[in-house]
Amino acid sequence: MKKQYILFFFFIALFAANSQAQDKMVLRGSVDTLQVKVIELGVNDIRYKTWPVDDNMPMMVEKKERIKKIIFENGTIMKFAEDEFSNQENYVNQRKMAIKMDMLSPVRKVFSGSFEYSLKPGMSAEIGVGVIGISSYDNFFYSFSESDGGFIRLGLKLIRTPDYYLKGMRYAHILKGGYLRPELIFLRHDNFGYSRDYWGNGSAPDKQVIKVTGYAFMLNFGKQWVFSNIFCVDLFTGIGIGKKKWDYYYNGNLVPSSGNNYLGSLTGFDVGGFGFANFSPESNSVALSYQAGLKIGLLIGGQAK
Repeated sequence: MKKQYILFFFFIALFAANSQAQDKMVLRGSVDTLQVKVIELGVNDIRYKTWPVDDNMPMMVEKKERIKKIIFENGTIMKFAEDEFSNQENYVNQRKMAIKMDMLSPVRKVFSGSFEYSLKPGMSAEIGVGVIGISSYDNFFYSFSESDGGFIRLGLKLIRTPDYYLKGMRYAHILKGGYLRPELIFLRHDNFGYSRDYWGNGSAPDKQVIKVTGYAFMLNFGKQWVFSNIFCVDLFTGIGIGKKKWDYYYNGNLVPSSGNNYLGSLTGFDVGGFGFANFSPESNSVALSYQAGLKIGLLIGGQAK
C-alpha cells in the first residue's frame, strides 16, 4: 500500500513537471495563447513544436514580426516588435529628448521654447511655454509700452512612417522625420499703454489696458531634422480653431466693445498674435487660427555606450 502511494505521488510530480516544461506563444491579432516548445530562436524566424511534443510531429516556423511575445517555461518573457520602426532596440544609442527655442518668437515680441520627449518610436510628447513681455507692441491706433503674460502648448507628435515597409527599414533617428502634431494652446496676457488720436498723432495721458485670454486646438504639420545626434531643426505650420477674448479698460474702467470704435477694429493679430493668430474681428468668437514656427534645439539625455 505504501509503495502504491509512492508511485502515485511520483507520477503526480512527473506530470506537474511536464506540464510546466512548455512555452507559451502569443501571436499578433489573436487572443489565443499557443502551447509550444521553442526549439530555435533564429534571426528572422522562430522554430517550435506544438505541445505536447512528439518526435513524429513536423517542425513549425513563424516569422518574428507575427509574434507578439513568448513566455518561456522558466517565466522569462520575450517581446517582439511588429516592425523595425517600432523596435526600441534600434534606437538605444540615440538621445531621446530635445530642448528647442522658436527662432521666430522675437518677431512676435515673445520668448518661446519647448521640450520634446520620445514616448516610443514614432511618438513624442512636446510641451512649450511662451513668455510675453520682452518688447513693446505698436500699431496705428495703439502703442503699448509693456505686454505681460504667457502661453502654454501641449502637443503629441506623431512621426510619419512610409506607406509600405521594406525589410530592415527604421528611423534614421527616433526624433527625426515628417510629423503631425495635434496641440492645445492656452494664453493670457495684458497690454499696457496710451492712446493716439485717430490720425496717429501725439498721445493722451490716459491709461489703457487690454486684457486677453484665449485657447486653441491646432493641427501642426512639420518636419524635424537631426544632426549628429546633437542638434535639431524643427520647421512647422499649423491650422485649427481658436478663441480669443479681449477686454478694454480705460483709466481702470471696462469699456464695452460695442461702444469703442478702436477696440471694435482689433483682430486676433492686432492684440499681439501671441501664441496663435486668430482670424476674427470680434472678441470672444471661435474662428480659424494659424501659427508657424522654426525651432532650433539641442538633444539631451542618456546615451548607451
